[in-house]
Amino acid sequence: MQKYKKDNKQLLFMGVLILILGALLYSNYNKKQNGFLQINSLDETLVIYIDNNEETSKNDINPEFKIKKGIHSVIVYKEGHWPWTKEVEILGEETLEINPFFISQNTSGFIIEKADSEYWNILAMFRKNLISEEALNTISSIEIKDQITAIDFYKNREDVVLMALTDGIYALGVDYKTEQNLQPIYKGKSPSFVKKDDNNIYILDNNNLMEVSY
Repeated sequence: MQKYKKDNKQLLFMGVLILILGALLYSNYNKKQNGFLQINSLDETLVIYIDNNEETSKNDINPEFKIKKGIHSVIVYKEGHWPWTKEVEILGEETLEINPFFISQNTSGFIIEKADSEYWNILAMFRKNLISEEALNTISSIEIKDQITAIDFYKNREDVVLMALTDGIYALGVDYKTEQNLQPIYKGKSPSFVKKDDNNIYILDNNNLMEVSY
């Protein structure tokens, strides 16, 4: 009888041990199947979609989301601006940080008249080389490169460029395997631009000189 009870205790102990080991293995496996996505932005009003499902950011700055390992689509929207989209790959047990940028759907600006005291000084800026080779080298598409008449980095970032094409001026994200997030700043006939600062550019289009915020 004692041997029978002893055997039962051993079986019970082994069963519990197997369950604990199984739970630990599953936990470790599950951990490796999930990662984190952090959206770097100081804006608390963003609307975020992951795989077309709206996620709640709880009005956090730099919200972080736990999502499964694999490839996911992300859309970040700020009211009054073009939506920012990206395809991301999440690897287990690590955090991927993304840095969206936002271009207003209605950029503001004004015409600079010849009577303006700075008109000729600004116009002279367009006689210089408007191609930043460093910015141009971030673009992989030969077709786009052939159309560019002016290019520089967007604000103080190296993962986004401003570029003038035959029909307008755009911001383009370049830190992707496939180029995404081509967002319009200005539509025109054959514009070129010069950066004034990190918030404004001068645009010359069809002999019209303008200052536009972006």
